Amino acid sequence: MLQSRLFMNLKGISISFIPRYFFQINLNKIFNEILKYNTKELENIQTRVKYYNKINQFFTPTKKEKIGKFPFKKTSYAFDAYEISKYFKDGFLWDKDFNDIRYTFKSPTICKSRPLEDNNKNNILLKLDKNRHFCFLKDGISYENKKDIAIFRGAVYQEHRKNFFHSYFNKTFCDIGDTSKQPNQWKKSFLSKKEQMKYKFIISLEGNDVASNLKWAMNSNSLVLTPKMTCETWFMEGSLKPNYHFALIDNENLAKVIDHFNNHPKDALEIIHNAHKHIKQFLDKKKEFHIGILVLAKYFYYSGQLDLGKKEYEKDILALIK
Repeated sequence: MLQSRLFMNLKGISISFIPRYFFQINLNKIFNEILKYNTKELENIQTRVKYYNKINQFFTPTKKEKIGKFPFKKTSYAFDAYEISKYFKDGFLWDKDFNDIRYTFKSPTICKSRPLEDNNKNNILLKLDKNRHFCFLKDGISYENKKDIAIFRGAVYQEHRKNFFHSYFNKTFCDIGDTSKQPNQWKKSFLSKKEQMKYKFIISLEGNDVASNLKWAMNSNSLVLTPKMTCETWFMEGSLKPNYHFALIDNENLAKVIDHFNNHPKDALEIIHNAHKHIKQFLDKKKEFHIGILVLAKYFYYSGQLDLGKKEYEKDILALIK
C-alpha cells in the first residue's frame, strides 16, 4: 500500500509540472470523443452525470479558489481531481472539500461523498481517492468453495462499528476483528483482500463516510453483507438495492442471514451476479474519465465560467449535462 501511494504521489507531482495549457487545448477534442458514443451509451452517461451533479441553476462559487492551484495536501484526492480539472482553464473557480463528508453543503461543492438525503444536491461527486476505493481484484474461488462464515477486518473507531462488534465479536458464524492500533478486546491480525475472499460472506461496514471495502467485495465471488447505507460516492451507493445487490444486515439478524444463504446458495449467487453487473459500469477507464469531464463541465457551466452552445457540438454537450 505504501509503495502504491508513493508511486501515485510521484506520478501526480510529475503531471502537475506539465503546463495545463497542453491539456486545456484538448477539451474540445474530448467533447467530440464523448459524442461518438452510441445512443444507449450516451443515455447512460447522461444519467450518471445527472446523478453525480444535480445542479440545475446558476450559482457563484463562494471560496474563490482557482482550480490551477498546486495541491500540497490531501494528495490522493487532489491528484484524482487534477486528472479532470487540468482540462479546464486555470482561472476557473470552484468550491471543494477533500475530506470524508457526511453532511450537505450550503453551496455547490466538489467532494468525494455525501449523505443519502433528499437535499444533497450541493455535494457534487467526483471519483476521488480511487486508489483506495476503486481497487478491483480477480477472485479465483467460486462461492461454493468458500468458507461458510462471514469475515470483517478494519479499524473500529466509529460508534456504529463498536456497536456491531459488541453484538458479534467471538460469535462462531463470523470472524470479525479490529486492525487499528488502539488497544481493545477486539484486536485481530490483518487479513489481505485475497484472504478475505476465501469466505462466502464479506461484511461491509461504513467508516467515516462509506465502507472502503464495499467495491472490491462486491466484485468478488463472495456475498456482501452490510447494514443500511447512509452515504454515497462515485460508486452510487444510493442506487444499490438491499437483498438485490447485497444482503441487508443489522445488529441482531446476522446469524439468521448467514444461515439463510448457506441453505439457499442460489439466492446468494443471484445477488452476487447483480453486484457484478453494477461493478461493470466502473471498469471502462475511458468512459469514467469522460463522465468526470462532464461532471466538472456542468459545474463550470452553471457557475457561469464555461461557455457552451456556440458551436454545434457544444449544443450537444450542453444537452447531455442539463
